Amino acid sequence: MPTKPKTNQPKTPNTLQERDFFQTPNYAVDLLIPYLCKDWTIWECAAGNGKIVNRLQSNRFEVFGTDLRTGHNFLECVPDRSFDAIVTNIPFSLKQEFYNRARRSVFYSVPFAFLMPVDFCGWILRAMQDEKMQWLIPTRRIDYITPTGKQGATS
Repeated sequence: MPTKPKTNQPKTPNTLQERDFFQTPNYAVDLLIPYLCKDWTIWECAAGNGKIVNRLQSNRFEVFGTDLRTGHNFLECVPDRSFDAIVTNIPFSLKQEFYNRARRSVFYSVPFAFLMPVDFCGWILRAMQDEKMQWLIPTRRIDYITPTGKQGATS
């Protein structure tokens, strides 16, 4: 069987990439809400245009958002505020780096919820088994809002 070579995209954690600008529809955030404590302060560390921040705030959560545009690179720094949990739609190109930083950094020893595609590559399978991660898998595919504003049937 012929094999198709995989072309890895460059990882540029300090540069905004269009493929990382997919925004989260409200119904995807709503899946997480029952698992979040109302008294937590939540950090949205890849806030983009603020869809997750706005949705959580409209559900009476205390939330603040940062990203590269606000001068906060999740992979390199911590915010100047305290927080109890991290909730974000991580940049697709940096999903493993974001996961490793949240899981292993002494700065972020808090619960986190990452919306991310699960392609079941080796590292994520090992994390599921070795680190006893909990997963919330939607019953249908999430129609993320594209960088051009295109969205699926529901938002």
